Amino acid sequence: MKRLAAEVAVIAAVSILTSSSPYYSWLFALMSIYAMITISWSFTRMIGRISMGHSVLFALPAYLASMGYAFSHELAIQLFLAGFAVSVLSFYVFSELVGRTAFVFLTLVLSIFLWVSVPKLVVQQGDYLLGGEVGFAFPNLEQGMLHALTTVCLLSSFVLLRLAERSRFGYMMAAVGDDETASKAVGVNVRRVKLAAILISASISAAAGLLYGLEFGHLSPESFSIEVSVFPFIASLLSAGNPFLSVITSFALVYATRVLNSAYPGLMGIFYALVLIASPRLGRWIYAKGKRLVEED
Repeated sequence: MKRLAAEVAVIAAVSILTSSSPYYSWLFALMSIYAMITISWSFTRMIGRISMGHSVLFALPAYLASMGYAFSHELAIQLFLAGFAVSVLSFYVFSELVGRTAFVFLTLVLSIFLWVSVPKLVVQQGDYLLGGEVGFAFPNLEQGMLHALTTVCLLSSFVLLRLAERSRFGYMMAAVGDDETASKAVGVNVRRVKLAAILISASISAAAGLLYGLEFGHLSPESFSIEVSVFPFIASLLSAGNPFLSVITSFALVYATRVLNSAYPGLMGIFYALVLIASPRLGRWIYAKGKRLVEED
């Protein structure tokens, strides 16, 4: 618990230090949103399912909500819940029907399909056409409130992950991730554990998607991009799977993207591609070097 308290204190300190500057407050909110995606990804990883399409859980509920918001608040809520249900159901069905390798492929294919298809989604409101490649408007939250809200959501999801790791449910997730057949043999309800893990992951991702819309006041098809899909995998890989380091790595990647893209557009995309290509060997090396740190309390 002392280590958890120290980690929470570090994240809270970063939040406080960035709150006085409008730009860095905005940037911290964005970094927190991406860190939440990484945290949510960790729950599916714990059950042995590596997602390369987490943009589905992140963007689909919020994007449908933004489409509904163009007509009414009630429709926005209904479409958000529908998008959440579809994203959860798709990931759960994939986890039940296919193995671990195919799960990686199917989640990536689904995210690419949505990335390509969503720009074709156009609705008519009076004499105007909305959507397409532009996307939909979304309520914009005042910067101070957004900063506080993203801080609370990030810390809550981080603490949830840390506590889950050491809980009975966390051990069941780890058991399912290691060997589903053996888990069933000792009485673990594998389907229930997988569904619960995916629900938690989807809830955190969907919350991050809403925060993203509130920060920019807009949601576009780029929310489904490959960069968003692979981001949590890369952040987790570079941090050796350590939850706290994965948050810090997420911060660093978002900051680097904002700094470098202005001078060298596309550079971070090349970096992501190189990490993915080298991920088998790189992952083994990083996890071996970070094993002691990961296993510490």
